Amino acid sequence: MSIQEKLSTALAFHQQGQLLEAGELYREILAEDPDQVDALNLMGVVMQAAGDLEVALDLLGRATELAPDYFAPFANLGNVLQASGRLLDAVEAFETALKLNGDSPETANNLSSVQNELGNPIAGLEASERALSLIPQFPEAIINKGNALLALARPVEAVNAYREALTLAPDNARAHFNLGNAYLDLEAYAEAVEPYLKSVTLDDRNAKAWFNYANCLVELDRIDDAVGCFQRALSIEPDYVDALCNLASALQSLGRTGDAIDLLRKALISQPDSPDLHWNLSLTLLQHGDYSQGWREYDWRWKMPTFEDYRRDFDRPEWDGGPLDGRRILIQAEQGFGDCIEFCRYIPMVAAMGGEVVLECRPELNRLLGTLDGVAKRIDLGAPLPEYDVHTPLMSLPRIFNTDLQTVPSDIPYLDVPKDAILDHAVLSATGLKVGLVWAGSPTRRDNHKRSCGLQALTDLMSIERVDYFSFQVGPEASELQNDPLFAGVADIAAGFSDFADTAAAVTDMDLIISVDTSVLHLAGALGKPVWGMLSTPTGFLWMNDRLDSPWYPTLRLFRQPQPGDWDSVVAEVCSALEERLAKSPQG
Repeated sequence: MSIQEKLSTALAFHQQGQLLEAGELYREILAEDPDQVDALNLMGVVMQAAGDLEVALDLLGRATELAPDYFAPFANLGNVLQASGRLLDAVEAFETALKLNGDSPETANNLSSVQNELGNPIAGLEASERALSLIPQFPEAIINKGNALLALARPVEAVNAYREALTLAPDNARAHFNLGNAYLDLEAYAEAVEPYLKSVTLDDRNAKAWFNYANCLVELDRIDDAVGCFQRALSIEPDYVDALCNLASALQSLGRTGDAIDLLRKALISQPDSPDLHWNLSLTLLQHGDYSQGWREYDWRWKMPTFEDYRRDFDRPEWDGGPLDGRRILIQAEQGFGDCIEFCRYIPMVAAMGGEVVLECRPELNRLLGTLDGVAKRIDLGAPLPEYDVHTPLMSLPRIFNTDLQTVPSDIPYLDVPKDAILDHAVLSATGLKVGLVWAGSPTRRDNHKRSCGLQALTDLMSIERVDYFSFQVGPEASELQNDPLFAGVADIAAGFSDFADTAAAVTDMDLIISVDTSVLHLAGALGKPVWGMLSTPTGFLWMNDRLDSPWYPTLRLFRQPQPGDWDSVVAEVCSALEERLAKSPQG
């Protein structure tokens, strides 16, 4: 049999999917003629299919050197280079192939794929459209077009592209998966469920699809179902760090903090330097009540991308907790308002170490924190820093002072009302039980829609007599009062607050604060006022599991959702507790 006859027979085997037989004949041909370009090219394709990318690269590289004007080896070389992770080289190979044959929709589509993978969505979009100009009904090119659109923050157009691809190829798992991703970008979680489910049904070995499906279920509070999906992802890729972290987070949300801790510690054996694992471990330990270990792990926050906005470079050393001996220490109040209010309690302890405390905080807290013992100087965040000797982030102080559940500094009040704070005469003239209300947190927080109950959820409180309600709600949700006559009796005093000092003055005039998890809840606790916290499920790690009190705030009582999203049960319990309080104290 001549080389040409062997090549023809091998190609027939190849086209029928009989790669082993084809490969044997290609080897025979190359033994006779090592420079036979067609055999080099096709044997390279066979070796790629067999997973031997190094041999495939060698064969196809030789083919392109021997036949620099031959389109096919360059196109196939691009595929192997992409599979090998050599993406820039793959782009060069595909572009060379297209110069040799500009009418290859498959090569244009493959160029789109690798450009998208490189993070070049404009080039990816251009290449996909080139492929579609050659074959308009090309599902894979439409999918790559959708991927480019999604990367260009055009998710609605991406959805349309994926749906178009699915009309042509309804069982294309990748199209279903990417449609789910587009809906996830749009935060249309309910719409994402079906395409994700279809994707993992068609291809149950796609760990990323199981992972994204699980994340979607978490957003819909289907956390039990999400746990199973995260576990499926990990059964495919046991070292999938994001899946490990999110599974632990889901277990944490279910109150299964012991299981989450075991999972994270086991993962850290093989990945001891993973910031994600350490960060998730810190939150889980703290929710579990293991403050001694949890606060040490909490320092890993500085290696997390989500803390990029808080990370700072200082030209002085970080304080190690030793005696200050008159040195000036800069304490920077990191994260949110509530975090600062909760952890500023440590500042008198720092001052007691013999140092001069300079506190950097957000302007809205500056006046209020002037009532805190031990602060020699306050500066607004962003203002020029004064001279200092050492520094520390505020939320590193629990670790520095070796805080555990028994040693939480809980002497209250540790904040007071500044003398120049504004008093509200509407509050002073009220005759019933004075109750402050907050029903929504900061809209900038990603989970705000879950921890906020909305004004309508408080409807049943309005039927309780001998209570005067006052709104402490700020932000866009404050306008809900003006839009609903049912709450006409609630006095909106928050509109007069210029900062937290004014808020503190109003809090001290209340008999009770009822709030979702917001800075006002922390402020009331720091001022030693009775405060009832309405908590979503899952909730913040510092409220721990199941407790109805908090070691941080002795005057705080917690009301927890029995199931995610169940505010009705929380408000019903709050109403009963309020009625009980009124019954015990007829004058309020």
